[in-house]
Amino acid sequence: MEFETPQYNDREKAADRLATASLVLGIISLVSTLCCCPFVFSAIGIVLALLSKGAEKALRPRARTGLILSVVGMAVSVILIAFTIAFPIFMYKTNPKFRENFREAMEQSLDQDEELFRQIYGDEAYDQLRKALEEGNL
Repeated sequence: MEFETPQYNDREKAADRLATASLVLGIISLVSTLCCCPFVFSAIGIVLALLSKGAEKALRPRARTGLILSVVGMAVSVILIAFTIAFPIFMYKTNPKFRENFREAMEQSLDQDEELFRQIYGDEAYDQLRKALEEGNL
């Protein structure tokens, strides 16, 4: 008894390759959330999953898994970036010790790198920042 292997046409092979690539990129996007920018991997994974569908009504299982992993990777990245931006702002506004440490670090940085700061941003920007630190507006 011989087993017949299904013959895939070129479109089905291409769809399988796209689904596999989507799955791989979904996994990479999850792994890369903490070490590099996963948005590229997530976006490409989502696009490849959708492209693998072609004219079919449903996504292939690998494409569906790749799509889910890519979306989760993108969501985790957005949450981490929002937290990274929001946490220091929250701490600055609510914690006087944090605010004082921030001011001291800024003053120390300006004292150490005054010449470099002036070269990059100009004398006016340096003077405005120094004035804001002295007046306690920062």
